[in-house]
Amino acid sequence: MKHVLAAPASLTAALLTAGPLAAPPAAAAARAGADLVITVTPVHGGGAYRYFLSCDPDDGGHPRPGHACYALRAVNGVVEDLDVDPGACTKQYSPVDVDIVGRWRGREIGYHREFPNKCVMDRTLGPVV
Repeated sequence: MKHVLAAPASLTAALLTAGPLAAPPAAAAARAGADLVITVTPVHGGGAYRYFLSCDPDDGGHPRPGHACYALRAVNGVVEDLDVDPGACTKQYSPVDVDIVGRWRGREIGYHREFPNKCVMDRTLGPVV
């Protein structure tokens, strides 16, 4: 003999009228903020470093997460649009590679650029690097 359990009518009605389930708080927070890995590598060796940066809340191993996130918020996470402190630099050629990868408010970030020297990198990316 097969037994079938019936749900009370009030439970059935509640399930049928309920809207879509909300995303768990952790998933919503991940989409709202940013998680980035920033790697700076001098082409001719020495002095390479890597930071983890998260925004909203501003945290991670970055030395100035609040300043870095503020700069990125100003360009909605579009690293290519950063031009923090335009100005003159020497013409010294000492190239520096910068990679920034991760997610900004649910969007993939994949930035790579070789700067002619650290001054140009600092003036362009400011507190992000």
